[in-house]
Amino acid sequence: MESELILDIYDATLDPEQWPGILHRLAELIDARGAFVFDVENRYGQEVLNATYFSSNYQADLVRQYLVEYRLLELEDQALFARHSRELDHVELVRDDVLAPTRDELMKRANAAAMRDFGIFYRMGGLLNKDRISADRFALQFSEKSSFPSGERLRILNRVLPHIAKALNIGRHTSRLNQKSDLLSKGYDQLRVGVALLDRRGELLFSNTEFQRQMDCYGAFQLTAENRLVARLDKENERLSRLFSDINAHGLFGARPRKEALLQPLAHHENALCIEVCPLKEPNFMNGETLNGYAIFSLDTSLDIDIDTEGMAQFFSLTPTEAEVLELLTLGLTNSEISEQRERSRETVNTQVKCVLQKTMSSNRTQLMRLALQYSNQIIIKENDEQSIPQSGDDGVLKGS
Repeated sequence: MESELILDIYDATLDPEQWPGILHRLAELIDARGAFVFDVENRYGQEVLNATYFSSNYQADLVRQYLVEYRLLELEDQALFARHSRELDHVELVRDDVLAPTRDELMKRANAAAMRDFGIFYRMGGLLNKDRISADRFALQFSEKSSFPSGERLRILNRVLPHIAKALNIGRHTSRLNQKSDLLSKGYDQLRVGVALLDRRGELLFSNTEFQRQMDCYGAFQLTAENRLVARLDKENERLSRLFSDINAHGLFGARPRKEALLQPLAHHENALCIEVCPLKEPNFMNGETLNGYAIFSLDTSLDIDIDTEGMAQFFSLTPTEAEVLELLTLGLTNSEISEQRERSRETVNTQVKCVLQKTMSSNRTQLMRLALQYSNQIIIKENDEQSIPQSGDDGVLKGS
């Protein structure tokens, strides 16, 4: 049941309507009342807690009513959960002991009393995305009898949560399409991220315009005579084979799944393709068809990314100078180009870039650009913005070449 659940979790990257059922199944496996995925939104200067997904056994109207009536108290609780689980990469849920000096005091809080009416006596919370803590906050609820998980229940929870973290993170590429329309080929072609769907034999079933452009320009993947997609990844093929064959190769980086991505260097450029693999069991996609195979998401990090530089700089404690360097990095500029534009020596720029990488916990520029995508509203190409993505054969595809 546990392995089946993990495979179904990755199906939700293309079929997010599966999340309520997945959360309910996880809750049943660990004897919990239910589970939530939250996000915090700043709406007209006021923080609002949204229940992005929640267990299918919970009633939507009661959830909405609770979040309206106890918004401030729940925001306080979620902030404490986030603060105590922010360190390191791994997913760590925190017990509700951190919310008050004693359990008696905790249970006297108005929101705790309201949950008690629905049989919820214990809670755990934490971050599934430690790169942007306003997204993918996770919470579990337990009855008085079952209490906090330990032993086998805790082992299952710790194994499953990193996969949920990765699926939610990758699924953000397509979730906005699901909000607008079905995932038809035209919808995929709106994505700035290259997408390819393969069957179990590696035969290419679908690729969007951006993935085709990357194939034509960079040759990181090519098709055989049998229409199988073959990778030409420098030094990454062993990892790619594991991601295709072993579910345990996924979810190894907890709440920072960007670190699991494969890298394909771009000739004459300091950036690379950032390639992520998602195993699929049978998600619904394209007019209700199902797919047993794999999805590949490939981001060309040499292209400019319009990000919320101020928000990213604040979260990672970047200095004004480092924020300016970050802005230029997201425009796809090389260190030499940044040196020329800022009229600083190459050595100074190299040091500043290293500082940005260290503060954002990125091993390289490609990881940094994958992180920056989380602070961007440009996952989908706007109708009047199609020219911002170079087409196959265009001049300037390889910036700095």
